[in-house]
Amino acid sequence: IQPYPQTNSNVGIDLGLSHFAILSTGEKIENPRFLISASKKLRREQKILSRRGLLAKQRGKRLNDCSNYQKQRLKVARLHEKISNQRRDFLSKLSINLIKNHDKICMEDLSSKNLMKNHCLAKAIGDASWPEFCRILEYKAEWYGKQVIKISRWFPSSQICSNCKTNSGKKPLRVREWTCEQCGSHHDRDLNASLNILNEGL
Repeated sequence: IQPYPQTNSNVGIDLGLSHFAILSTGEKIENPRFLISASKKLRREQKILSRRGLLAKQRGKRLNDCSNYQKQRLKVARLHEKISNQRRDFLSKLSINLIKNHDKICMEDLSSKNLMKNHCLAKAIGDASWPEFCRILEYKAEWYGKQVIKISRWFPSSQICSNCKTNSGKKPLRVREWTCEQCGSHHDRDLNASLNILNEGL
């Protein structure tokens, strides 16, 4: 594996749910939501599987002997595999694109396990698969001679003004834009966070 040429460009990444990643360059990467997009079809196929399993139980048959149940089980498994492959393909293409274009990639050291304790967001966070993205990014950076810098998960990236560095305190998730009271700069919450992550990482 040959290292990629140096680009003299660094980037900060803020991972999110409405957008998968917001870069300090101003670019926003859409969140494809593969599991959520396929959830209607997946729910329908899993209902059929459950119904066939219940029917086999009522007839006193073993599930291994029920060909219809086994066919449906494979159908559900193939659907899960398709979702997994789509997600892996998206993460691989995004990570290699970032590594080609930047020398240092700064991001937060997120703990998805703790974030998924919020039951309202758990499904969306699981679907985004941030830990897998970080893992792919780290080993590809090592392959191609680039660097991934992780900052503390406790760093208040969305609270600090990227212009004057004033900490204006914690903001609820519904606040997507805000104006710094100190210098008057108007910020997009996620873009401001990615700029702070870049500065802190460097």
